[in-house]
Amino acid sequence: MLYSFISCFRKKRVGYAARSFFITAVLLLAGCAVTTEPARDVATPAKDELPKIDPKVTASYEAALSAMRAGKTAQAEKALQQLTTEYPNYSGPQANLGILYFQQNELEKAKAAFQASLKINPKNVVSLNHLGIISRGAGEFEQARTYYEKALQIDPDYAYAHLNFGILLELYMGKLPEALEHYQQYQKLTPEEDVEVKKWIVDLGRRAKK
Repeated sequence: MLYSFISCFRKKRVGYAARSFFITAVLLLAGCAVTTEPARDVATPAKDELPKIDPKVTASYEAALSAMRAGKTAQAEKALQQLTTEYPNYSGPQANLGILYFQQNELEKAKAAFQASLKINPKNVVSLNHLGIISRGAGEFEQARTYYEKALQIDPDYAYAHLNFGILLELYMGKLPEALEHYQQYQKLTPEEDVEVKKWIVDLGRRAKK
């Protein structure tokens, strides 16, 4: 009975953090390092350093993201693949293609897309975060740790990397004090308090003192 409870608890927590977030910033389309909200974009070059983007490209990219949000998987995949072919120097389409495959549980395809995104832009923290999740699921805990640490070196305020790193440290590596720090940091970086993570912090705080 106890094992069943712990197993369900672990699955709930892992599933909670594995939710994907769409990358909508135009800067990511341009291959610059950006993060999803609420993290601060610390690695973005000055505006005059950014490449000029054809409005048609931006429109196509937004259309692909709209298809993703609407659950039109085939349409979104086709649009993103076309963008990766026509504009191979932009990391955004590859990263979102990875998220699309990730959501469909096609993890090998997702991994390949995220890695392709990193070849274009090694500072793409969204791709690093998702590769961490994929590595964790494959039992490659040290590799997952490397991905999360790299993401946080690039952007220390990237909330989702803190969240997933905390889960890795707590549930898979038994490093409770470190996990607690990352959960607390995640909570500080989110615009609204995450009620679920608040419970984790209280629970982990008690266990870490034992």
